[in-house]
Amino acid sequence: MVIIRPYCPEDLEKVIQLWWRTWHETFTELTHPQSYGVWMVRFRDELAVRGLIWVAELENQIVGFVVVMPEERYLDQIFVDTRYHNRGIGSMLLKKAKEACPQGLTLQTLQRNTQVSAFYERHGFQPGKLGVNKINGQLNIEYCWLPLLDESRGNITY
Repeated sequence: MVIIRPYCPEDLEKVIQLWWRTWHETFTELTHPQSYGVWMVRFRDELAVRGLIWVAELENQIVGFVVVMPEERYLDQIFVDTRYHNRGIGSMLLKKAKEACPQGLTLQTLQRNTQVSAFYERHGFQPGKLGVNKINGQLNIEYCWLPLLDESRGNITY
């Protein structure tokens, strides 16, 4: 059974390992310009300080996480271990993000990540402007979720 719980500092190494491995498994043809150590510092000193974070656990193993910046209503990161895709874990984490920001959320993802774009669209996010990721230089796309838009379509997706 998957448990969604708040992140705690003791989770740092396991979350960073999952984040690093999953990103690189998803984008096998890309080399990320930042090192593992930079990811660790960014998560610990920026994301964990400013964001709300939940982890997904299965049999005492972290298999996913989500980071939401509530002041900006921004979903900064959401990752599920590739070995656990298509089990509803991403949906559970996304539900936590929506509950944290019931007035709406924005996010950015790489344009080439069509599988995750379809996931966001299934969950009521609408594609928006195109841009370039400021960290890795790849083309990205912004998505926006507004609960009133979902409600008008007869979907209430929390």
